[in-house]
Amino acid sequence: MFFTRLHFKGLVILCKKYALSILIYGYYYLEMGHSMLIFRIFLFSFVILCGSLSLFTESTFAQSSIVNPNQTYSTAKMLNDIKKLEQAYPGFIKKEVIGKSEYGRNIYAVSLGKGDSTVFINGSHHAREWITTNLTMNMIDKYAAAYKSGTKINGYDVKKLLNNTTIWFIPMVNPDGVTLQQFGLKYFPAKDHSKIIKMNNGSKNFKRWKANVKGVDLNRQYNANWKNLESPKAPSYKNYKGAKVATASETKAVLSFVEKIDPEMTISYHSSGQIIFWKYQQTGSRYTQDYKYASKLNKITGYSLVKPRSTGGGFGDWFNKVEKKPAFTIEVSPAVGETNVPLKNYSKIWSQNASIGLYTAQEGYKLFDTRNTAASDKVTKNIKEYNNTAAKLKNYYSQNKLTVTSAHKALYDKTVKEIKKQEKAIAKLPAKYRTKPNAALKTTKIYRDNSLAYMNGIKAGDALVSANKKLTGYLIAGTLNDTTLTLYNNLINQITIVESKIKKMYSKDVQKIATGKYVTPANTSKKNIGYDLARYELLLIMENDLNNGNYDDVKANISNYEKLFSTYSYKNTERSLSNMLQTIKDELLQLEPEEPEQPEPIEEPGDSDTAPEAIEGDSAAH
Repeated sequence: MFFTRLHFKGLVILCKKYALSILIYGYYYLEMGHSMLIFRIFLFSFVILCGSLSLFTESTFAQSSIVNPNQTYSTAKMLNDIKKLEQAYPGFIKKEVIGKSEYGRNIYAVSLGKGDSTVFINGSHHAREWITTNLTMNMIDKYAAAYKSGTKINGYDVKKLLNNTTIWFIPMVNPDGVTLQQFGLKYFPAKDHSKIIKMNNGSKNFKRWKANVKGVDLNRQYNANWKNLESPKAPSYKNYKGAKVATASETKAVLSFVEKIDPEMTISYHSSGQIIFWKYQQTGSRYTQDYKYASKLNKITGYSLVKPRSTGGGFGDWFNKVEKKPAFTIEVSPAVGETNVPLKNYSKIWSQNASIGLYTAQEGYKLFDTRNTAASDKVTKNIKEYNNTAAKLKNYYSQNKLTVTSAHKALYDKTVKEIKKQEKAIAKLPAKYRTKPNAALKTTKIYRDNSLAYMNGIKAGDALVSANKKLTGYLIAGTLNDTTLTLYNNLINQITIVESKIKKMYSKDVQKIATGKYVTPANTSKKNIGYDLARYELLLIMENDLNNGNYDDVKANISNYEKLFSTYSYKNTERSLSNMLQTIKDELLQLEPEEPEQPEPIEEPGDSDTAPEAIEGDSAAH
């Protein structure tokens, strides 16, 4: 658009800046004898310009022009606009396909807002009432633009409302029916044409078509007095309630979606009568509450409230009956007979309904806040009441007997289950409403954690006692092997584990007693047995060296071994060690080679003062 918000701001600034200057200039203009008439014309024009600009607000120029509601609004145009809106407001406007029509067309839901609270607005349950799609799509467009610019609509703070509440729209519940009403048979299979014409009482003019294209009136499909609804006996262009309740694809999609989003309040837009349906079997406080809302809708739109009735079958009837929350069906135009509302009516429809979605969001959030505050308070109260029971755990985990009784275990298990139960209840609350119950549950968890630390300390301590006993049994029997070494290493590890668990136990007194019962005896065994196993491991080294022929190393380690001593040793263990050492010594004697004897020295001839005796037979040779 050529004339933008910046142009608007510029003109306003010029008016403010130069108004005084123009008045001063006018004074001198007159003083110089110029025409009063010309000055008056100029001044009048300037005042009119500035005054006209002052009538506009910035919100006038904040309006988005993505949706053009003043046209026959088809499924294709709707989808195109939804995509553009999603691109223009990423993360703020989202679409999803909630199901398909009987002829396979997508049924779209569009969300607008960031709040946990939800309300639901739908249009075009009935084919010829597609002007309600124009209305709901225009709401999405205008509300998003106002949110982005920070402007208000009819006094409603759009940004605040949509930060608290998400408005979900299904702009077109019945895309098949709308397509048939707008374009006739050309977008439907040829094989079905005769059947569709038959449902239209033989006419090829579908301007009066109201149902889905299977001939089921979607707003007579919901389970609210459905059995008693008067209905044609066969599928028809209007009013046929279906062979069974809630069987049309479109109806099932809406019901499933509503269950998912859990709205606080709903608006169903229809087109003829300028009336508001609001009452269906409410009594007492719900009647009073819903009448208050209906009266406000009447004040905003000027539409009359329908006197209480009990027809049923409609979406609003079902929502009122089953969900027991406010639901309103608003007919937006004067009755026009069996056809669509003419587009010339749209401007007034918009002026009457522009703020309905925002009012619904406002009141929906109040209901949401009241409901969740009450739910949060109830969960908090339940937790605090149970904490009186959980507190009894302290009697168990602060006592010095270091035993876990069946009563203690039973109360602990009960508390664990209660915590899980309350965590589920808290998880159902929106994040804003979890603070108080979480604070109360923190106390419950302290009782649980202290109790668990006490039981874990005792369990680990008892395991350490068993490990110590088992290892000691090996030493008493004089059994020295790889298992003995493994048990010893396990004992060392378990001492560390038990020490860490004892530190988590509730009181210093309990920690001191647990240390004396579990850790001190284990550390004594660790020290005493450590000497014996050090000698055993040295003997294993000697055996290995002996097998590898490292005899000098064996001799050196025998010397080292005899320097080791034990402050305490088990008799059989000492015997086993002595036997191993003696075996090594014996094998060393057998395996180590003896040093060879040195031969007597041989005297060389001439070494003696006398000549050697003649060898027998030598003289005969000469």
